Amino acid sequence: MNASRSAIASFARTHATRPPNSITQSTPRCLLCRNAITSPVRSQWPRSTLQTPFKRPFHGSPHLSKKGYNPHVNLGRFQSDGKRKYVMADLLKLETYKEAYHDSPGQFILAGVFAIVAFTSVGLFGVWAYYTVFIKTHKYPDTVARHIRRAIWSEQRGDMEECIKSYQRAIVTAEMIGMDPLSDEVTGLKIWYAELAEKAKLYYKAIAYLEKVRSEMLELIQKREEELGAVGKLRGMKRVIGVATKMGELYQMDKGMDVEAEKVLEWSVTETLKMVELQSRLKPEEEHPWTAEEFAAVFENMASFYEKTDRFDYASTLYLQAAGIFSSPSCHMVTLMNNIGACNMQRPLPVSEPMDRTTQLDAAKKWLLKALDIARAIKKSAKTEECDQGCVVALHNIGEIEEQLENWDEAKSKYSEAESLSYAISYVEGYQNAAIALQRVQEKRAGVYHQNKQAEEKDNEENDRRENEKRTPGGLPAISFDASRPKERN
Repeated sequence: MNASRSAIASFARTHATRPPNSITQSTPRCLLCRNAITSPVRSQWPRSTLQTPFKRPFHGSPHLSKKGYNPHVNLGRFQSDGKRKYVMADLLKLETYKEAYHDSPGQFILAGVFAIVAFTSVGLFGVWAYYTVFIKTHKYPDTVARHIRRAIWSEQRGDMEECIKSYQRAIVTAEMIGMDPLSDEVTGLKIWYAELAEKAKLYYKAIAYLEKVRSEMLELIQKREEELGAVGKLRGMKRVIGVATKMGELYQMDKGMDVEAEKVLEWSVTETLKMVELQSRLKPEEEHPWTAEEFAAVFENMASFYEKTDRFDYASTLYLQAAGIFSSPSCHMVTLMNNIGACNMQRPLPVSEPMDRTTQLDAAKKWLLKALDIARAIKKSAKTEECDQGCVVALHNIGEIEEQLENWDEAKSKYSEAESLSYAISYVEGYQNAAIALQRVQEKRAGVYHQNKQAEEKDNEENDRRENEKRTPGGLPAISFDASRPKERN
């Protein structure tokens, strides 16, 4: 064996040839021969142990060393037929991905992008399923939750007929297994069912169903008044008033139903006043089902309705009543003071009113300043976004009052404060409104506001006229299906 190896080495020294592109400069023959024996010419091929020195080994050679020269290529991953052989454990190894990138970088990057998109989609779907399916159904028994989940999936697929049937089955099943009809779960299930009609803009159907729910719940509360007690009645009426408030919103969405909306909202306010009195008689250690914010929300809904219908006196009274429920300063009180001041600003003065416009605006300004004082009194740790935005609105409204009184310097100062605060808290709407107001004040001060406004109105009218003339894209004439040909010009 040793003699044969010596013969092969002697033969290689004698007949060694210079490999192409291996050495760029002239090298002594002995050095060249030494390199030809001790190191491979191409770095990606490992040292051969074959008996024939003239043949380069293939990757699939059974005599090939498992320890390759290239660290990114694991030769043990190849079969004798040249195909990769992966197992699940390989997916957990970094070398697998290095090898894939080394073989085809473009495909590896594209596959990575697709993998990221796929994992992101699956993650978002999981979050959606958790919040819309699990959270919505985890309080229900399995027999009811099964129908709710089917209704949710059907709604997502657009199969509204199956969605409606599934909600109906869920409601019937809840009654059959004896779930409390006054519980949050059953009431919420019926409200979800009514929301289907609302989404389809069938407001009258949603209102009719909610009216039925309200009547049934009131009847049950009256029958079980002794069993429920004060706390149970407060809980039940809280749900009933919530249903009535929803009905008021739907009435306002349906055109021409303001009278019905006012009636149901007035009923809500009347019943809420009774609940305020009932809860005030509870002992401190007893449960208080209503919070101050929930009481105030009922009054605010009614006040907002009056404000939309330009009955600012009634709106101010209800906003003030809502503010009186809070025992200590809060961020929501800042909003309520703002609303009171805004109502006083907008209230038209009757002819018999002894107050002039200046006095009215000064009174409104006091409410707005009170909103700022309340915001300052609240501890920094207790402040929320509502506080900051409420301050922006108060400053802007004070600026409008000064603008109406033609106090240009004061108006500019308040608008600038509102703009700076909006920028600091990233309140985009407040920042934009303040910038527009500052430009308006500057134009009024220069006496060119009305001229610019008239020119802007003319431009808008001209743009509208041009848009109306464009019946098809590109300003082409309207397509006519009239068979008669136009008359030729002479």
